[in-house]
Amino acid sequence: MSLGFLARRLGARLGQGAIQSTHTPRLFSSRASLRTSRSRIGAISGGILLATGLGLSSSPIHADSDYDDSTNSKASTPLRELVRSYIVYTMCSFPVLIDLSPMMLDVLTSIPGVKQVTEAVVRITFFDQFVGGDTALQTLPLLKSLRSANKGALFAYSVEVDEQEATAAAASPKKVSQPVHKRIVNEMVHCIDVAADFEDGIVAGATAGRRTWVAIKLSALLPDANALLHYSTALLASRPKSSIPFPGCPHASDLDIIYAPIGSIKGDLTEDDIKSLRELHGDLNRICKRAKERGVKIIIDAEYSWYQPAIDALQLALMGEFNKLGGSNDVQPLIYGTFQAYLRRTQSYLEQSFKDAKAGNYSLGVKLVRGAYHPRETIAHRSHQSGKPSLSISSEPLPPVWAEKRETDECYNECAKMLIGELKEDLGRKVQTMGILFGTHNWTSCELILRELVATGLAKRVEGEGEDVMSLGDEVTERLTIGQLFGECCMSDALTDYLVGRTRSSTPMIIKYVPYGALSEVMPYLSRRAIENKSVLGDGQASEERRRAGSQIWKRIFG
Repeated sequence: MSLGFLARRLGARLGQGAIQSTHTPRLFSSRASLRTSRSRIGAISGGILLATGLGLSSSPIHADSDYDDSTNSKASTPLRELVRSYIVYTMCSFPVLIDLSPMMLDVLTSIPGVKQVTEAVVRITFFDQFVGGDTALQTLPLLKSLRSANKGALFAYSVEVDEQEATAAAASPKKVSQPVHKRIVNEMVHCIDVAADFEDGIVAGATAGRRTWVAIKLSALLPDANALLHYSTALLASRPKSSIPFPGCPHASDLDIIYAPIGSIKGDLTEDDIKSLRELHGDLNRICKRAKERGVKIIIDAEYSWYQPAIDALQLALMGEFNKLGGSNDVQPLIYGTFQAYLRRTQSYLEQSFKDAKAGNYSLGVKLVRGAYHPRETIAHRSHQSGKPSLSISSEPLPPVWAEKRETDECYNECAKMLIGELKEDLGRKVQTMGILFGTHNWTSCELILRELVATGLAKRVEGEGEDVMSLGDEVTERLTIGQLFGECCMSDALTDYLVGRTRSSTPMIIKYVPYGALSEVMPYLSRRAIENKSVLGDGQASEERRRAGSQIWKRIFG
């Protein structure tokens, strides 16, 4: 069967879908004039992308596998979403294309005329695939859809400050009405209010079972992310030698450095750095106070290892204040930190964090992930060791990350078992002293987590629904959640649906990470997400995602 014939059949089906959805409001548009031009450009871009996606594939649409899609929950997914997924994961199958994407976007969006087409292409592919909407309010239909399927959401305003632009802006005498990082801080507060209002609309006044949380990224809340780098360097120099590998473990006295007299500044820290860090601490307190008032949990994202000592220090201070046991806060823990299993330190750091929380009388919030920056971490460490310019600040001979994915997997699974063991013990305490968010797209890890829950008695088999279905009480689901990235028709959705199908709970135990932001604002995030997906979708995963979407496309067209 010819490629041209297939494209014509698919085009006809897509055209029918467009006619049928004429009266459906467009979620991501804010003005009618933009809707019209955007739809025209989108139609042209869609045709280009369809031809590109089919052309890039060196084999037929991947329907020749023995994978059984007959029970796939995506059987009802609109055809255009399937085509979008097929194109996105076709692109993710070409590492060179993904690596060059940031540079390509910079060039293409700088050319008048080409800019509009480029943005339209990005919008109907990666934006619609991975972003919930242009604004927090525009994601509400998605949040409602997720909740109707017993899924929660981890809200994230995914605007990332370009470090070179931020540094240049900081050095410029030009005054602006409000710095970018301050607008992001204000948006985080607004995001908390949107999340809280959504939860209040479900059960007004309830403090338990609230499953719309907010993620924050500290490097985006500064005028210059180098302040985190310089602070991290100063912290490493001031901390006593530790058996925990780089980037080490935070100490209660870490904030003393930024609140010491300006004249006592040492190392790479500048007066501007100190002012920025003090301001950041104040902004974080403002964000967390609003979160406490509104009953919304805050998840602090992990970043590159050279920022992590500074992030750990601020995270520890926030947990010590807002996760304090015996206080007025009904939501515990309110603040969660992110632990990356690909770092060599993670298991020992996690053990120490529990000791610190007990000694400090606060609840420990743990988001456990594998980590997304492995290639850059290894390259930076290698350059640093050879004396070349590098952002790495580790003095250790081994890189901060494990060399093999197998080691990361083992670390993640061992940490998961440790956390579930701690959770079991926590149920016997009078107050909740911990909370866990397992962030993973790994089926093996998810199966392990479910097995451990049953083995420890934290989950019970549900009679009459098959031996694989389990029930979890509120005392468990208030302490444990599993999350995956938002992305229609991708592996995370298949895994999410599988987990929802296997668990029974009164409140959502599974949540989706839902980023939002205007297209022009989230372009850096989308570039980073594409690069991260190159590793997340390794070992043929991108091809499998493309095959899954392709199988459904084939069935829609040919039956």
